[in-house]
Amino acid sequence: MKKIKGIPVVAIFELLTFVFSLFALIAIFTDFRFMVDIPRLASIPYLMTYTGLSNLFIGLVCLICALYRLIYKKDNLPQWLFIVKIVFLSQITITFLITALYLSPHLGADWWKLYNNAGLFNHFITPVLAMLGFLLFEPKSEMKWFHCFYCIAPIVIYAIMYTINVYTHLNSDGSTSLDFDIYGFFRYGIGVFILFLLFFFITAFGLAYLYRLENKAINKHE
Repeated sequence: MKKIKGIPVVAIFELLTFVFSLFALIAIFTDFRFMVDIPRLASIPYLMTYTGLSNLFIGLVCLICALYRLIYKKDNLPQWLFIVKIVFLSQITITFLITALYLSPHLGADWWKLYNNAGLFNHFITPVLAMLGFLLFEPKSEMKWFHCFYCIAPIVIYAIMYTINVYTHLNSDGSTSLDFDIYGFFRYGIGVFILFLLFFFITAFGLAYLYRLENKAINKHE
């Protein structure tokens, strides 16, 4: 376990992840803009977006993990906390990938707006810190392959919340409003939304499984 002045490097990454996720949260709620002064892209409350929730929870989980290591002087997380970390690490990785591979191309020349102000932390810095801290410095922990299914739960919960929000704010003609269907999942009908959902289920499980394999197989932490 690599340490700097007795502090595990992984704990430093976890604390930085928490600090930057907190900074982004404060920036959103205080409307603090330190880059280009443009309105927020999302019209719905920050904590009703997948980006907002995934950043909030990975920040809180990383804080808990760092405090555990520092207070109990243990490098390895207990199994339950390691599983929780992988669950929300998978969610923030999805945020990173969807922003880079789906939302950015969708915005075309305006892709940079996703990485402007708090978006720079929500969509890039916080996810990258969380991923690098785990991939480079997380000590080995025990996790069974079927625990990866837990990663689907946050997506199910968010999908329910998202669907309710979309269908309680329909346009006057009964169509879905892009002000609330901010990711465009319902734009082509419920069938396409279900396909998106299945894709996210597979992606979340796959990411968790890969994180588990990486942690289990590589000896870099010893």
